[in-house]
Amino acid sequence: MIVVRLLIVALLIAVAALGLAWLFSGNRKYLGHIGRVLRFALMVGLIAALFYVVERLVLR
Repeated sequence: MIVVRLLIVALLIAVAALGLAWLFSGNRKYLGHIGRVLRFALMVGLIAALFYVVERLVLR
């Protein structure tokens, strides 16, 4: 569980850093990077949730 919390903190730091980079530079490529980071995090989260559900069903 601690790993999940650390990954969430890393995700928030990455999004905040990219957001600040966009605010200071005005370069829209940072917004694209934020989108990619969030999509990747969503996919990893969905895969982890599926593994959790499968584990619960198998160990039942």
